[in-house]
Amino acid sequence: MFGLFTAWLGLLAFASALPTELSFLEKRDAYSTPRNVMYVQTFKTTSGGQLSLLPLVQQNTQVTHIYLAAVHINSNPGDITLNDNNPNDTIWDTVWSEAAQLQKAGVKVMMMMGGAAPGSYPRLCSGEDGAVINEDYYIPLRDTLKYHKVDGLDLDIEEQVAYTCPLALLQRLNTDFGSDFILTMAPVASELQPNGYGLGGFSYKTLDSQATSSSKPNGKLVNWYNAQFYNGWGDASNPTGYNAIINNGYSPSRVVLGVLDNPNDGGSGWYGLDVYKTNIATLKANYPDFGCVTGWEYWDAGEKDNLDQPWKWVQSIGAAVFSNEKGEVNKTANITNAISPWPVLTQEIVNLGAPWLAAIRALNITDGNLTKALQILGLPPIDLGEILKE
Repeated sequence: MFGLFTAWLGLLAFASALPTELSFLEKRDAYSTPRNVMYVQTFKTTSGGQLSLLPLVQQNTQVTHIYLAAVHINSNPGDITLNDNNPNDTIWDTVWSEAAQLQKAGVKVMMMMGGAAPGSYPRLCSGEDGAVINEDYYIPLRDTLKYHKVDGLDLDIEEQVAYTCPLALLQRLNTDFGSDFILTMAPVASELQPNGYGLGGFSYKTLDSQATSSSKPNGKLVNWYNAQFYNGWGDASNPTGYNAIINNGYSPSRVVLGVLDNPNDGGSGWYGLDVYKTNIATLKANYPDFGCVTGWEYWDAGEKDNLDQPWKWVQSIGAAVFSNEKGEVNKTANITNAISPWPVLTQEIVNLGAPWLAAIRALNITDGNLTKALQILGLPPIDLGEILKE
């Protein structure tokens, strides 16, 4: 009895520390907009201390979902890491404790799997077409998600797999966790546009047409897509790229505008808060069910906007997302080339006849290595020294 009373006092103390608006946040379902989403991958402050997640609720940022990133499925079955350490390592004790407190405040806490590090998806998917789940790798992942009581999983596929691999994973996760478990994906923006070009090597349109379930209120296994509008794959400063995705048949409620919150967190495509807020206002005017915004990544968010705490960037985006203010309707969908992380090298490859996005992809998967990128594209070598002289 004393233990229960002590636990109740602890919960009461936490609730009293929260702003009134967030103390009794409505229990969010897996589908509703608006959303104010953040990825957390670096778990330290810019000065090197322990990063706390609690200001996200203590400061009324209006955050709705966070992703803890990134989960990796390593070569030995059962060897799963969150970044460089097992999710059960004591290094994560504070993170899991704070994550539980965020959940009590109404925030959905999820995990992201994959990203730039290769290997997770080929290990999870077996068979000639990747349509068979490899139980030796999947079961430990399932058990990890259950043990830590996360609310969902984001599939960030940046390596070549058949669409049948994510389809099989989505179907199995839905079976094992139920329709309230949030399933999202993180394609680069161009993968959702008519050209469908990107890093995953499969058609998202094909996947989305088959990833269906009658148990989901919207009939789709993927609750929403966190589209990456940076690193040459999209431009978050204007609505045209997002409009092109909607024109390609995706519901606005299922497309979240993914942006960089600090230029140091990506190769290109960062903009200041005022630019993002203007675009958000336009997209809200365009689409009453706009899927809203996600930022990559939390630890140094807003630093280049002269903000001294990352939660202030989240708070600013939250105010833009949840306000009643809207901009002027602009449904122009003429896509222009986004800024490349390697502008000179990209242009040289394009000059040899490669499409812009093909050049972006080749440089992306080779980490900017021109020689290897040209080999991937089957193009003749270029004298890098001559390029750098120009």
